[in-house]
Amino acid sequence: MKYPQLLLLSILSWFAQLSYVQAQQDAQFSLFMHNQLYYNPATAGADGTTRFQLLNRIQWQGYQTTSGDGGAPNTLVFSGSVPLNFIKSAVGINYVNDRIGAMGSQEVQLSYAYRMNINENTLAIGARVGFQNRYIDFSRLVSREPGDPLIPVGRLGVTQPDISLGVFYDASTFYVGASVNHLNRPKFNLGGDTGNSILAPNAYLTAGYRWEPLYGLEIQPLILVKSLTDFNPKTLSVEGGVMATWDEWIFGGITYRVQESYNIIAGINLLGNKALRLAGAVDLVGGSRSVKAPASYEVMLSYALPALTKGRKTIVRTPRFRY
Repeated sequence: MKYPQLLLLSILSWFAQLSYVQAQQDAQFSLFMHNQLYYNPATAGADGTTRFQLLNRIQWQGYQTTSGDGGAPNTLVFSGSVPLNFIKSAVGINYVNDRIGAMGSQEVQLSYAYRMNINENTLAIGARVGFQNRYIDFSRLVSREPGDPLIPVGRLGVTQPDISLGVFYDASTFYVGASVNHLNRPKFNLGGDTGNSILAPNAYLTAGYRWEPLYGLEIQPLILVKSLTDFNPKTLSVEGGVMATWDEWIFGGITYRVQESYNIIAGINLLGNKALRLAGAVDLVGGSRSVKAPASYEVMLSYALPALTKGRKTIVRTPRFRY
């Protein structure tokens, strides 16, 4: 691509003009730039390290239901990503626990990406298969007529398979990825006509541009677009902004989720090899504050190890030691 920055700015400008946003079926994250495996299986192993990560999002902190029970969404994601360079591949795993009021879901997803070198760039094609359980805990609901025999009791859940596909192109100065999740349209029947729920396919587009105006400082404009696959403007959700990283050590930035919130992000890479990463995000809700709390929070902890290698370690001889 001759002018990747111009293309990215054009995409940002076009989506900024959209006037309709509708919430998606999947959880959302302000730290999406560090959680791309959740959206796209082709990003497994993209950073070249074996990385394990824990991310927790508390949305609308302090929001309460009329019964007094906290009903705000809370999402926990554990992920692992392992590059297998000796077979031009990578594998990944996601465990997701998402809860909102009396309803929730749990997912276990396995990802595989085949990575091809194109000159000095990489094109990855990925697939993900797993299972998702969705449930309702009726004991957390308040009934107008307690003891009604038609009202279920306890926790009712349904488990269905889940399939996703994605592609990811990573160049030295930019990246772009696209994926579609829930291709098999899993259906969850949780009791009654209102309990039938089909998890429709969701499409994702991510893009970013890496700019180094001076040595050690990287500026990265980025964007995430989410939509149901009908691509109706009313089902689009768009967020984007800019991140800055100094000496691969400390980073921060600000993003905007259209018609919803401004998001402030900060983090640091610790240890001598910068393998330990701590990050956080705060969402400042800009609309609908009468029915939501004014802020959401995220915290992330991750640790990176060297990529796996095939074969025996190379023998290194020194005057005192032999390995």
